[in-house]
Amino acid sequence: MKSLVRLRKRPRRLKAVDPVPDKTALYFAPSPAHAERFLAMLRQLEGCTVRTVPHGVTFECPEGSLHFEVHHSPARAHAALRHRFFNLVLLDLRDAGHPISRLQTDYKKTLRLLNLMDEEHDVELRYGFHRVLTMISGSDPVEVDRIIAALGARGVGRVIRDISACHLDGECPKLPRATKFCRLVLDELVRMTASRRTGKVALCASGGGITGIYFEMGALKCLDDCLPPGALSSFDMYFGISAGSVVSGILANGYTIDEFMASIAGTPKKGVPPVSLSLLRLSHMNLRTLIFPLERLAKALGSSIFDLFKGKSPISLESLFFEYNNFLTAPFQAEGFEKILRRLFTASGSTNDFRKLRRRLYIGTTDQDSRQHVLFGEAPFDHVPISKAIQASISINPAFTATKIGERYYMDGAVTRTSNFVEAIRKGSTLIFAIDPFVPYVSKSPGFAQERGILFNADQDIRTLSFTRFEKNRSWVLRHHPEVSLFTFLPANRLRKVMSVNPMDHRRYLQIWKGAYLSTLQRIRLLKHRMAGDLAAHGLSLNTTRAEAVARQLESVESPVLADFFPNGKLTIRRRMQKPERAAAAPRKAPRRRPKRATVHAA
Repeated sequence: MKSLVRLRKRPRRLKAVDPVPDKTALYFAPSPAHAERFLAMLRQLEGCTVRTVPHGVTFECPEGSLHFEVHHSPARAHAALRHRFFNLVLLDLRDAGHPISRLQTDYKKTLRLLNLMDEEHDVELRYGFHRVLTMISGSDPVEVDRIIAALGARGVGRVIRDISACHLDGECPKLPRATKFCRLVLDELVRMTASRRTGKVALCASGGGITGIYFEMGALKCLDDCLPPGALSSFDMYFGISAGSVVSGILANGYTIDEFMASIAGTPKKGVPPVSLSLLRLSHMNLRTLIFPLERLAKALGSSIFDLFKGKSPISLESLFFEYNNFLTAPFQAEGFEKILRRLFTASGSTNDFRKLRRRLYIGTTDQDSRQHVLFGEAPFDHVPISKAIQASISINPAFTATKIGERYYMDGAVTRTSNFVEAIRKGSTLIFAIDPFVPYVSKSPGFAQERGILFNADQDIRTLSFTRFEKNRSWVLRHHPEVSLFTFLPANRLRKVMSVNPMDHRRYLQIWKGAYLSTLQRIRLLKHRMAGDLAAHGLSLNTTRAEAVARQLESVESPVLADFFPNGKLTIRRRMQKPERAAAAPRKAPRRRPKRATVHAA
């Protein structure tokens, strides 16, 4: 038996061709007998009807319309969860009325479904157990208590014990009527699937050098094409680390990703002025590196010669290597990039002050001496200019020297954090888009890395450490915060190989944009059912039509140009705009009194 269950706020007459309802619940019954008893229970409610409609069964009451998709197989139920969005999972563990209780058998079958859900290899496809409602009853109260405790330990959100069931006396005059339990279940279904926006929307962009900036631009371009116009620049919070601080700072200031891409490609028109990320410019050179090592070397040699005349140990190459290895310093400084950003953030309609932004912006850096993560944008670090905070966040050794702010020195935030999605959750975000370009290339051929030089392997080692830290934290957070929806976008493995050649190579932006756009769309296709449902809860919609058209165009060209990132190759730059288009809100109903609930036993 397979049917569809959804919840609408306002009941309406079903037509021959019924549109897809707003909300869906998956009902798992260990046997057809469970489903039959459940539907019979629903029919007992006064004023409610159960009818068969195309693609499902509809349960209509004054409270609204419920549509259930019923499954008896754990594997098929799990497959449905991986491909369709469900607002709720309802598990039926009530004794189906057999002479000998089958509760233990039914529980093992239900447990297989929970195990499949829990063992989902893609953590972002794992269905949150906080949205699982379980009905349970049985002739052995001790066994029922044990199962309730086990479900609670697994993190099941709600367990309701059906105390209206009678296993010894058919009369049971002192027990509540079955309709009272049914009313309680209905109230819980309404509560757990209620339409309300909970939490904020955040973007968390990680580091990855100049190639990382390019990947984030391509990924955000794809995401922007799938969201309503202006939504990407209207999130509640933006978190940036290293390369991600540049992109998040641009968006938080109201600039669109189209404007930023046009500025990199050299066709800005009236938007962002042309921006070059080339390091080989005088403004990026750390001239101090030409003098500082010579000064220290001269002092060291002078001290060694003086010691030699005094009869102490002679100068050796080994002592110079081990004792004076700090002669070399970073060849670049990030002040040139700070000037570029300062010009953008002080233009009309922008601000270089965290406190004056319409959207909250947080830039992650590392205190070079204390080795602690510092979040610019929150007190007491919100007085620092945004451009200066970003300069500190991209100051990664051995390429860039640290940035001095006040009496402290700050460097790349990626040293202490890969992403700040934990901070986003602490600040109230329940929908988070994370972008992490700094991931290692996985070779299928043994010896590939061994044949590369020391710089390639050092880069891959750092990427591996960073991404391992990210994966571990992400898995832990999503299990401990099931109410949070986190969607991560990473480079496809082929693109990682391109980005790993040199993270500071500014020349291959078009190729990286293309790979980023296509890999992001591929991820959105996989998560589309989950993303669409979670976005709708925040008043946003998801539509991949525009992105699919752009993807077909990009796949048809070997060397793309900027115009290829727009439908039909027509360069139409989206600029700053007003509020984004939100999904239409469901009409409000007048408040109504609900019947007093029966006692609920929840694990």
